[in-house]
Parts: sequence; C-alpha cells; structure tokens
Amino acid sequence: MRRFRKFIILFIALFIATLGFVYYKAVLDPENTKHVFYPLSEQEKGLFLEGDMILRRGYGFVSDKIVETQESPFPVTHCAMLIGKPGNWQVVHSLSSSVSPIDGAQVQNLQRFLNESVPNSIIVKRFKTHPDTLAMILNRVKYYADIQKPFDHEFDKLDTTKFYCTELFQHCFHDILRYDIFENLENTTTMGVYNLNAFQDTARFKTILNHHIIE
Repeated sequence: MRRFRKFIILFIALFIATLGFVYYKAVLDPENTKHVFYPLSEQEKGLFLEGDMILRRGYGFVSDKIVETQESPFPVTHCAMLIGKPGNWQVVHSLSSSVSPIDGAQVQNLQRFLNESVPNSIIVKRFKTHPDTLAMILNRVKYYADIQKPFDHEFDKLDTTKFYCTELFQHCFHDILRYDIFENLENTTTMGVYNLNAFQDTARFKTILNHHIIE
C-alpha cells in the first residue's frame, strides 16, 4: 500500500511538473515575445492597401506547433488585417493576454506587429473581390476590434463569444460573403485553429509581398 501511495504521489508530481513546463513554453518563455526590429522598405509599404491580410510566423512553442500541424509551404502562424493609410499603417488582429495588454481583438501599430515576427516570415495577401465588398469586411473587422472581442483560449469554433486569430477573420469574411473561406481546410472537430493555408488560395487571394522568397 505504501509503495502504491508513493507511486501515486510521484505520478501526480510528474504530471504537475509537465503541466508547468508546457505552460512556461507556451506562455511565459521569453522566446514567445521577442521584439527585434523587422525591416520593411517604404517601397514595400507602398504596395499595401487597406484590407490586405498580413501573415507572419511568431516565436515560441505554440507557433512551432502550428507550423507542424498546418504543413504550409510558407510557414506562418498568425494573421492580421491592415487598416489605415500610408504613413500610418496599423493592423487589427486577436491576441492572447499572455502576449498583449488586451485579451482579444485589437488595433496595433504595424511596426510593433512586424517586430514580433520571425525574420523573413512576412506575407501580404489581397482578397480578390469588389472594393465595396472589401469595405464591408473591413468594417466588420474594425467592429470586433472596437468591442475588443475576447480571445478564445479554448480554440472552440462553436463558441462565438470569443475569437482567436484566424477565427476572427473566419467570422468577418463569412458575415459578409455568406460562405467560408476556410471551407476546404476544415477538420472534423470543433477544436483547433482555422488553417492559415486558406490565405494561400490563389483563386481568392493575390500575393502582394512574400519575404519567404529570396529574390
């Protein structure tokens, strides 16, 4: 009986230690929140239009796992939408409070967004649609930022009270288009991340910039 109790105590201790390690790697590890200046030329910024999607690879454990599961030719782990105008570009995206003062949808300076990106990981995509349709999608994105829609820490696609990064844009596009741009990349469960490969669909998105490709 004593040996059994010792085994249970040891098992519980190891389980708690494992949980602590995973939490550290996913949330507290400084690798998750590096701020290294990411250069973007004025010529490159001059290609941008409001409503463009900007993709990046982030740092840390969670980003690495997303890359492994999505198997993209250009590994990216996070997305945002450009708003504003030349000289004052910003992005709207959804971030966890583990890496941001705001837990959920928010507006952030473009350079801050870039600085949290792995070098040579930025991709900019433009949705192929009528300007009026894009304007309606933009307004929907800005609405969720204005109300600071909370971040979905459970990554539950059925819970529409909270959105993680790709979930935010799944709803914004679907609300206006009435179809799902992620439809061909769905898995069979309600848990998990909407696949960023949806933005690589050349039938729907045009590539404006891709730092993964060395000229």
